[in-house]
Amino acid sequence: MKVHIFIGYFNTREEATRYSEPYWEPEPEETVSDEEYTLWENSNPKWKMATDLNCLLDSDFIETITDNKFEYLSHIIKEPKYIETLKYELNSKNSTLILIFDNAISKNKKLYSTNVVKYFGCFKSLI
Repeated sequence: MKVHIFIGYFNTREEATRYSEPYWEPEPEETVSDEEYTLWENSNPKWKMATDLNCLLDSDFIETITDNKFEYLSHIIKEPKYIETLKYELNSKNSTLILIFDNAISKNKKLYSTNVVKYFGCFKSLI
């Protein structure tokens, strides 16, 4: 299996996962109209990274790592020399490692950097 590596800079883990994973906005109060409730349903879940990459993603195959990033990646990537090139970025306090495994995207979909995260490429995974 292959894994796509992204690194972004966020102030908190919650901010990172709001970008890298799908989430629902708080449910409207019971007093809202049926039309307003339907609008809320239709606009959820939100998933900024999927929107920015312009593709469907399966959240079961995406990991957002904020602690021990270098060590974590060392157990995922088959060739350690690639990890060394990311060491500086991974050791930054606010850096977040986002892993998207091939199973998360449709075949032949090209991934790229966004305004929020930098794409470092696709690598052979030990998983």
